[in-house]
Amino acid sequence: MTYSQRVSDGANSSDIIYLEHQIGTTKEKLRMALEKQETYKSELSELKSSPIRNASEDNSEEQVLMEKVSQTKNLVETLSEQLEQLQEALAKLGD
Repeated sequence: MTYSQRVSDGANSSDIIYLEHQIGTTKEKLRMALEKQETYKSELSELKSSPIRNASEDNSEEQVLMEKVSQTKNLVETLSEQLEQLQEALAKLGD
């Protein structure tokens, strides 16, 4: 359903605009989090495959990268859930 169809069906236009804005913002945050996650995974992979390694320094660096991967994974999951909820809310307004 298009924006104009939703508005003419009686949905509050400010609610629709707000939800559409929130969806756009959440999608952008999700895209950025996915990029960060891939960067951290790549850095971790490079660190693990490095032929010249200082074991103690690499282990702490590896731990930091693993924590960053975990944090971004949690952020991606949270943002994905938020996006789904926003899209459901927008769909309900359209009904």
